[in-house]
Amino acid sequence: MLAAFDAPARDECAAMRVVSNTPQQALTLLNDPTFVEAARLFSARLSKEAPSDEARIARAFELAVARPPETREVDSLKKFIAAQRDYYRSNPDDAGKLLKIGNSPAAKGDQAELAAWTNLCRVVLNAQETITRY
Repeated sequence: MLAAFDAPARDECAAMRVVSNTPQQALTLLNDPTFVEAARLFSARLSKEAPSDEARIARAFELAVARPPETREVDSLKKFIAAQRDYYRSNPDDAGKLLKIGNSPAAKGDQAELAAWTNLCRVVLNAQETITRY
């Protein structure tokens, strides 16, 4: 993972790091177990802190990018979460597999719901605005 993000060698000082944006970085952020686990725990936090889809989406944006979501973002993410719920309710084994990624124990509750929100959190955490602060 560190190589994908241009980490300098450990045996030398690097006052200024090389900056790049590559497809490997995007794939790492989407698929590396560390980042999947972070999204999984983020989704568990959202489920405790916000009761509705809109409230969870708003809370996710507040925590990830320190701003409220725009209406178009809410609408798009509501469609996305509905599709993810449908998928994981039809494929409960896939939900279980997703929720086992990482070292932290799986959260208690509706596995399909948690898996769906994990994927929504992966989307939010992989947005350009989250990765590169302006």
